[in-house]
Amino acid sequence: MFGLVDYDSDDDKDASGNAAPCKEVPGEMSATMASPVPATTASSQPAQVSHKRIAKARLREIQKEISSAKSASAVVKVVRHCIDEAWDENWAGEALYQIAKRSTARTRKEWALDTSVKNLADKLCTDTPINLSLPCSGLDASLLLVALEGLRRMNFQDAESQRGALMRIVLWVEKDHYQHPVKSLARLYWLAAPLRLAGAEAIPREIRHRAAELDGPDVALFVAAMRHPGARDTALLDKCGSRLKTEGIFHGLAATDLVELAEGLCELNAYTEAALRPLGQEVQRRRGELTPDELHRVHTAFEKMKLPLPKVWTAVGTAVKREGAQIVTTQAFAPQQGHEKKRRGNHDVERTSPPRVVRDYKMMSY
Repeated sequence: MFGLVDYDSDDDKDASGNAAPCKEVPGEMSATMASPVPATTASSQPAQVSHKRIAKARLREIQKEISSAKSASAVVKVVRHCIDEAWDENWAGEALYQIAKRSTARTRKEWALDTSVKNLADKLCTDTPINLSLPCSGLDASLLLVALEGLRRMNFQDAESQRGALMRIVLWVEKDHYQHPVKSLARLYWLAAPLRLAGAEAIPREIRHRAAELDGPDVALFVAAMRHPGARDTALLDKCGSRLKTEGIFHGLAATDLVELAEGLCELNAYTEAALRPLGQEVQRRRGELTPDELHRVHTAFEKMKLPLPKVWTAVGTAVKREGAQIVTTQAFAPQQGHEKKRRGNHDVERTSPPRVVRDYKMMSY
């Protein structure tokens, strides 16, 4: 089981974004996150939890190593080094999430069988119980949401096993009048969409007024969530499509997320050519990161949306369009054979011969 413990709120922000502090929620019931491996017997006594904390400077150092890791292998290396000597759920959930996001569909399954990753998930699920009768003042709900997303993406938990934890977070968010970061609300909506939890349906209404804060991963989460029955919000979906036209919107998205985003837009019939072209161009740039199956899926999705993937680039020639009171002319070029810029190596430039030394002093006198 995973839970929340008191932690100082003046830490540096991590890559997942920070949420507003949670307020105490009244109630006497309890909810727990289930372990990835179901227990054979249930204990009536609450688990004894160690509240030993690592130094703040050490925590920030570990979080920086995780956020700056270039691959899932680098994150796992940090986990293996710190899981015993510097355990803290404040970095553990982010580590599992980064392993999931920096893996392909195939390598994600392989990492789920790794001993260190399995131990990480087990400790997240069993170290700290979640008890609704306990106060949670000063806590950051985004820590729990990041861990829940990591557990879900790595298939250590399904939606039903996270119902209790998600119900508690929905209560927190409702009590705070949804004044949480957009990224946390997007995560919560994606996690809760298969369960159709009461209170989660108000999240799209809140996000509509804050659509300008959505980034690529947030848009992908909302589109994926709306593929579930009863979760569609047409107004927010239109705003998500508009955000796809923003330059640099796909930063932070894994190549697999691009495929799922294209399939979601196709399934929901919520696309325009202006939104599809930037998405298709990003897929083309990163096609080397996709598996053959993913390439087939994304090609099929674009074919159904009447914009074949090879045609997402702007047609060669000049185009004129009006932007406000101005008329803008744009010209698109295509590389031609023989016109490309050649890379010059060591053998492309003729080297000058060294100066000759004349040893014949008689000839030198002429």
